[in-house]
Amino acid sequence: MGGKPQTRLSGLHLPPVAPVVRFGAMGVAFLLGTWGFAQAYAQAGIASTLMQDGLRALRLIVGSFPLVLEGRDLPLALNIARWALPLLTFWSTAALAWEQVRNPLRLALIRARGGHLVIAGDADGGVAAQAATGALADGRRVLIWAQDRRATWIGDALEAGAAEVQQDAPEDSAASLALDKARAVLLLASEARANIALASAVLAQAGAVRPAGDPLDVILRVDDPDLRRSIEQRFAQGDRRTARVRLAALPDIAARQLALARPIDGFVRVGQSGRGVLVIGFSPLIERFVLRTLAGGHYRDGGKPAFAIHLSGAAEAEGAFRARHPGADALAPVRFVEARTDPARVAVLIDAHVAAQGEPVAILIDLADDDRALAVALAVDARYRAAALPAPPIHVRMAGAHDHRIGAGLLPFGAMADLADPDALLQDRHDALARSIHDFYLEGRFTEGERIGARASMQEWEDLPESFRDDNRLVADCYSLKLRDIGARLVDGDGPGLLLDADELEQLSRAEHDRWMAAKLVQGWTHGPVRDDARRLHPDIVPYDDLSEAIKDLDREQVRIMARLLSASGRRALRGLTIALTPGGDAVAADPAAVLDALATRYPDRAPIFLGDLADPWSRAMLAAVQARGALVQLTLRDHAQAILDGLPGGAARVAAELIAAADRIHAVPPGDDWLAAQGELRLAATPGDDARAIVLAPDGAILRAPWIG
Repeated sequence: MGGKPQTRLSGLHLPPVAPVVRFGAMGVAFLLGTWGFAQAYAQAGIASTLMQDGLRALRLIVGSFPLVLEGRDLPLALNIARWALPLLTFWSTAALAWEQVRNPLRLALIRARGGHLVIAGDADGGVAAQAATGALADGRRVLIWAQDRRATWIGDALEAGAAEVQQDAPEDSAASLALDKARAVLLLASEARANIALASAVLAQAGAVRPAGDPLDVILRVDDPDLRRSIEQRFAQGDRRTARVRLAALPDIAARQLALARPIDGFVRVGQSGRGVLVIGFSPLIERFVLRTLAGGHYRDGGKPAFAIHLSGAAEAEGAFRARHPGADALAPVRFVEARTDPARVAVLIDAHVAAQGEPVAILIDLADDDRALAVALAVDARYRAAALPAPPIHVRMAGAHDHRIGAGLLPFGAMADLADPDALLQDRHDALARSIHDFYLEGRFTEGERIGARASMQEWEDLPESFRDDNRLVADCYSLKLRDIGARLVDGDGPGLLLDADELEQLSRAEHDRWMAAKLVQGWTHGPVRDDARRLHPDIVPYDDLSEAIKDLDREQVRIMARLLSASGRRALRGLTIALTPGGDAVAADPAAVLDALATRYPDRAPIFLGDLADPWSRAMLAAVQARGALVQLTLRDHAQAILDGLPGGAARVAAELIAAADRIHAVPPGDDWLAAQGELRLAATPGDDARAIVLAPDGAILRAPWIG
């Protein structure tokens, strides 16, 4: 959006104009000067040649102007050139001088201030370019550890305010990175081997210059999970007092982002119990998402998502998947289907899936090429629109920049810009709860006499191997899934949390055991009479009902401790309070502040969830108003979402699209079904009626009627 930011350096602002632009402007001024002199001498009746006029134009650069023309009326072109050429020359000279001194000056300032990010990546940029762009836009100091200074992305980063050090010999150039004061090092090349070599140089240099007790985070990109385990072991023996290697797998990060933002139960077809997920294409990201969903999905009715993965070369992909994850079959169905994944075949593919498994609740598309993936996504959407059916969420992988206005219900994921954010790579933003869970685990082991370092999992969070961090992350992420299944939600802030009844405690304990067992099965563990980590055997890999009461109590304690762990991470669980909106047509939507305040006072231990019909103008306006104030919103759809939006004026269509994108859940309701009328513990209505649950607002937002008003 817009042009590049201006180069910033201690108050000095120079516009980042490329040399070709500067010299192009000087060339234009020179031509104007030549033409202007030709006109001026012709008007004065003095003979002159083109070469002489050109030489006179060149002398304008140093301010030399012929005395014979002083005091005469000069052509406009000559007047422009007379002043422009000296200024452009000065500007170009200053810019050239700045380009020569800016990097040494920035390096000196970075070394003095510290707190910078060191970023290294591929010559063509990729994730490293996105990370540098995002960090600079956030006002962070960036030092590029450059593989090739001629790379376009490095030039762009330098124009935007970064400094640069050439890799040359990694061991030697690492000494110029000011690692004693750096915030973190991001090694983001697509080839793990290149990152490993740089990481070794960084660790050696950090060990020499970094103060002990203030370890440098070294983020090492390794997308291959098998390679990641061996690399983790390689760097586990280093001195963690000066530097810590953190492994980042982009497919894992993207899969986690998608699972958190779009839980599978976020779309429900009223009257349909199945949770089929249709996948078009297969990639490491999709594989991680499937595994995370299988390991973390908890549903009160016992139904787990069933994945149908369509791609060419399905047999080969399935063989590799089963070899890597031999326990996946024990969790839920994962079918690989041979199919052509082009737009022309999409309708046939979906029809076959529906005939075999019913309508899917989510569709994922990842075809490696953004344009092709988008074309398939649009074809999927068109199939549902032609059938006048609400489409399930269509998640389309788009690695590059994209316009989010690609249609209601089409939800891009996996963008490089999202994955390259340093906070996303570190995952600290989402790790507060996972850290609390691990701390609780350590407390339990300490009471049993174990000590730090006794085994791989007995480490403080900062020293914990990434695979164990991922285990805790899955537990943390599953909290929200478990709570959704009993109608509760996670909210930010302090205060009283959710009190579980005995039935809910047992259900969630069963879900916790299922999650633990699923995660073990995905990793290749099986049942064995005695725990054996080397052979991946565990005696508790059995159904919940077959566990001893002592082991069940461990699962129950995990659920009971949830409130404490949530509080430590600044969140709490609240049971949902559904307020269904009675369609109000063209009635004027009121300010919802009074009703939200009243609900917070009357139901302090509940999280309001407003449910309304997207096609109803009053409901749509009220839903947008409560969503803007932080309340959760759910929608009902009886038609294809884009068909509804196309019938709305521009402003209303944008509001509706934002509601769809941010909805806590979408309920697809068959035409003519009055499902909404029976929903909600409370009702919000535009006009008085005879429903005892109704809350009625005046046009100014005052509460005219409510169940708590006598």
